[in-house]
Amino acid sequence: MHAEDPLNLTTLIKLTDSNLAEILKLALADEEIECAIEGEHQAGLTGVFQIRVLVPQKDLAHAEQILQEHVARMEEDSGKDAPDSEKDS
Repeated sequence: MHAEDPLNLTTLIKLTDSNLAEILKLALADEEIECAIEGEHQAGLTGVFQIRVLVPQKDLAHAEQILQEHVARMEEDSGKDAPDSEKDS
């Protein structure tokens, strides 16, 4: 019997912000993709240590698509805030 990882986890992304890792984990869960966060217990040292978001190898392509969509949405949301703050100036 092998002691292999049955999920065959692979790294989706490396982050230094544990909050972003948790947000991504929730987005993946919404798509029924299992996810593990390695190094999340270093939350007090946010920005110092890398946190790896891991997904099953079989779900990697779908998870990468979700990641890209999530990043695009975050960039779009931050772009929406900029014009409003310029109007107030």
